[in-house]
Amino acid sequence: MENSNKYPVWERPVFLFVITLAGGFMNAYTFVTRHGILANMHTANMSKLGVSIALGNWDDALFYFLPIICCIFGAASSEWLKAVLTKKERKHDWRICALVIEAIALFLIGFVPLSADDFCVTLPSSFFMGYQLCLFRSCMGTAHNTTICTGNIRNVGQKLFAFLNRRDRKSLKNLVMFASITFAFMLGAIPGTLASNALQEKAVWCCSLVVLLLAFWMVQIENRKAKEKALEEKNQ
Repeated sequence: MENSNKYPVWERPVFLFVITLAGGFMNAYTFVTRHGILANMHTANMSKLGVSIALGNWDDALFYFLPIICCIFGAASSEWLKAVLTKKERKHDWRICALVIEAIALFLIGFVPLSADDFCVTLPSSFFMGYQLCLFRSCMGTAHNTTICTGNIRNVGQKLFAFLNRRDRKSLKNLVMFASITFAFMLGAIPGTLASNALQEKAVWCCSLVVLLLAFWMVQIENRKAKEKALEEKNQ
């Protein structure tokens, strides 16, 4: 398996494992606290939207359509933020600022009471899951999604074939690594469910804290790299 240290921190397996856990946590959070709604399962929402239109259930169609639109706007907002923050040279990567914004937004969601309409939570959750989806797109050069699973499951199948075909240690390590990151989504749903049952609407603060800590981790890694680079230049 390749040395992950040659990749930026946001493409490394450990980082992506944790941020994918957060994606699973958020899905469980909306499911438990918002009457079974999975905020970022938009493949299912697309199918349910089509079924609702075919049956003439326009209220249901709107129910499934709005989260999809919010996810689209979330992805667009992430790209807009990237365009704005990369216009000028910055000390740190733009994704750090993006993560801090997401952490703040998730923290604010925790103040929405259970008595409020479900859309007050599920729509911003869908927005920020689409937003996060554009922040981290690959693991050591291989496509990876942190808030949805279908493409990741495909990756595991491809890595499985590679191992069965080659039967070497490198292929096995790649299979285990990508399977672990993929199932991190499921693992994140476990504390997401337990925390939501215990803390109710405030459970999302756990996810907010994790996202914020990831941003600080990125800052620490970049600061360390900058110091190492300065030291190398000084010694030359």
